[in-house]
Amino acid sequence: MAADPARGTQSSRSSRSTDAASHASGTNEEKGSGSELPYSPFSARRRAMIVAITALAGLVSPLAANMFYPSIVSVQSDLHATQSGVMWTVTSFILAMAVFPLLWSNLADAIGRKPVYVASMLVFGCGSIGCALARSPAALIASRVVQSAGASAVQGAGAGTIADIYPREQRGTALGIYYLGPLIGP
Repeated sequence: MAADPARGTQSSRSSRSTDAASHASGTNEEKGSGSELPYSPFSARRRAMIVAITALAGLVSPLAANMFYPSIVSVQSDLHATQSGVMWTVTSFILAMAVFPLLWSNLADAIGRKPVYVASMLVFGCGSIGCALARSPAALIASRVVQSAGASAVQGAGAGTIADIYPREQRGTALGIYYLGPLIGP
C-alpha cells in the first residue's frame, strides 16, 4: 500500500481537530484530573504590577484636569483672554473626557490594550506640549481637547485590562486597587 502525503496530512489534521474538539467540549479524559488551563498566563506578581501601572496611568486624567485650575488667572492674563474664554478650556477638557473613553475602549478591544495605552500617552504628551506652546485661547482649547483625548484612554480601557487578567473571583480586589488611581488624583 503506497503512502499518499496529502492523505497523511489530512488525517493528522483531522486527528488534531478531533483532539481539540473533544478538549473544548469537555470529553477529554484529562478534564477531570484537574489539569485545566490557567485564567491568565501572568504570575500573581506580574498581574499586581499590571494593576499598579494601570492605576498610575489612571492618575493622568484627574491630575491633568485639576492641575490646570490654579493657573487659570495667569493663563487669562498671558493670553489676554476673557474669563469665559479660559473656562472653555476646562469645559472642552471635561467634554472630551466624556466622549473619548468610548472610542479608546472599542479600539482596545479591536487591537489590544497595550498599543492603545502607548498611543494614548503619546497623544497626551502632544496635547501637553500644545498647551505649553499655545499663544491664543483657541489654540489652548484645541490642545486641551487633544490632552484630554490622550488622558482618557485608561478610563475606558483600564477595567477591561483588569478583567482580562483576573478571574471573576479575584477581580473585585484588583478593580478596587485600580480605581484608587483615578480617585486619588483629584
